[in-house]
Amino acid sequence: MLMRAIPVPLRKRILELYERGKSTQEIAQFSGFCVAAVRRVRQQFRERRTLEPQTHRCGRKTLLTEERKQRLQRRLSEQPDATLAELGAHLDRPFRTSTIDLWLRRLGWKYKKNSGRRRARASRHRRAKGALASGVGR
Repeated sequence: MLMRAIPVPLRKRILELYERGKSTQEIAQFSGFCVAAVRRVRQQFRERRTLEPQTHRCGRKTLLTEERKQRLQRRLSEQPDATLAELGAHLDRPFRTSTIDLWLRRLGWKYKKNSGRRRARASRHRRAKGALASGVGR
C-alpha cells in the first residue's frame, strides 16, 4: 500500500473542521483519508506545533563521518593503488571491504579489480579437476 503525506492545505482544513466541532469520522469521509490519519494530523499539530509533514527520520545512520571521509580521501591520494582491505585497515577502526567499496562509490571513486591478474596458485576446484583428468588419461 502506497502511503502519501496529507498536503498542508488539507491539514489546515482538517484542523478547521475539528474547531467547528466535526467528528473524526466525518472529517475522514470528507478528506478521503482514514480515521487514524485524520486523528494523527491533530495529534502531530499539538505535539510539534506545525502542519508540515514529518520528514523520514528512521533507518540506519551512516558510519562514513566527515573525519573518516577525509582520512579515506587522504589515503587514496597518498596511495592510489591501495586495496580495499588496506584502506579499511587504516581508518580509526577496521571496516570490511564491502563497506569501503560502498563509501568509495558514494565519493565518486571506482575500485576496479584487475581481471587480467592471474592467481598465485590454482583453486582447489581446478586442482581436483586437473588431478582427476590427469589420472583418467593414464
